[in-house]
Amino acid sequence: MEGENSALGGEASSLVGNLQTLARTAVLKQMRNVSLLMAVVIAVTIVSAQRPSYLSYNNFLIVGLQMSFVAIAALGTTALIISGYIDLSIGSMFGLAAVVSGLLARDGWPTVLAILAAIAVTGAIGFLNGLVVWRISISPIIITLGSLTLIRGVVYLLTHGFAITGVPDSFGVFGRAKPLGVPMPVALFVVLAPVTAFILSRTTVGRYIFAIGGNKEASQALGLPVRRLVLGTFLVNGLLVGLSAVLASSRFVGADPNFGVGMELDVITAVILGGVAFSGGEGGIGGVVLAVVLLGVINSGIISMGIDPYYANIVKGAVLIIAVAVDQLVHEQRERYQRNMAMREQREEDRTTDTVGQSLSTASAVEAARE
Repeated sequence: MEGENSALGGEASSLVGNLQTLARTAVLKQMRNVSLLMAVVIAVTIVSAQRPSYLSYNNFLIVGLQMSFVAIAALGTTALIISGYIDLSIGSMFGLAAVVSGLLARDGWPTVLAILAAIAVTGAIGFLNGLVVWRISISPIIITLGSLTLIRGVVYLLTHGFAITGVPDSFGVFGRAKPLGVPMPVALFVVLAPVTAFILSRTTVGRYIFAIGGNKEASQALGLPVRRLVLGTFLVNGLLVGLSAVLASSRFVGADPNFGVGMELDVITAVILGGVAFSGGEGGIGGVVLAVVLLGVINSGIISMGIDPYYANIVKGAVLIIAVAVDQLVHEQRERYQRNMAMREQREEDRTTDTVGQSLSTASAVEAARE
C-alpha cells in the first residue's frame, strides 16, 4: 500500500511538473506580447509628440498599407519557422511574382489569370525549395540562400534591369480596391491573420506543425505526415509571398526588378520578434502581428520625424539580433528548467523504487517469520 502511494505521488509530481512547464511557457508568451504592445504604444506616442498629424485616420491607413505586404508574407513564414524550417528567398520570390504578373498583364493576359499565374509560380518555387531541403537534408538556410540569388537573377533577366511599364489600368483594380474603405492589402491581412491563427492553434494540422518543429524525429516515430506537412508549409509560404507581391504590382500598376530586395530581413525580423522560436516548435500569430505593427511604426515614424531613413535598417538589424539573442536565452532557461524537473522526477522514481523494495523485503521477512 505504501509503495502504491509513493508511485501515485511520483506520477502526481510529474504531472505537476508538466503543468508548471506549460504555465511558464504561457506566461512568457503573454509577457512578450504585452511588451510588444507597450513598445508600439511608446513608439506611437514618441512619433505623435513630434508630428501630431501622425495620429490621423488617413495616416494610419497609409502605415497599415505599407506594412501589409510584409505582414501577409510573414503569416506563411510564421508557420514555416514554427515547423523548424526557414526560407530566405522570400524577397526574390516577391520580386519574381510582381514582375511575372506585370509582364503577363502587359502581354494581354486577363488580370485574374495574370495574378493567379504569378501566385502559382511562387507557390511552386516554395514547394521546390521544400523538396530540395527535404531530399538533401541540409540546412534550409544554405538551400534558400542559393534560391534567393538564383531567383533574383531570373528577375533581372526578365526585366533586363528596367521597370515593367505599359501595364493596362485594369490590372490595378485588384490592388487599389477599398472594401469598406480599407485598402485591399490591409483588408486581406485582416482576414488572413485570424484564419492562420485558427489553423495553427485550433486544428490538428496546426498541432502537427508545432510537434514537427519541437521534435521532427519523434513526430516521424509517431507516424505523423511530416514530409507532407513540411512541403505544405513551404508551398503555403510561397503562395502568400506571391499574393503579397501581386497586390503590390497591381497597386502600382507595374513592377520593378528591385521589388522585394531585403524583404526577407523585414519578414524574419517580425516573426522572430513576435515570439516564434528560431529553432521551431513555438510561437503564434498574435505576437507576429504586434511585431509587424511595431516595425511599421518605427519605419514610418523615422520618415515622419525627418530622420535619415537609412537608420531604419540599423534599427531593424539591431532588433533582429536582440530578438534572436533573447529567444536563445529563453530557450536555454527553459531547457535548464526542464532538465531540473527531469532530475527531480528521476529522484522521485528512485525514492519510489526504494520504498517499494523495502516494502517487499519487509513483507518477505514477515512471511518467512510466519513459516
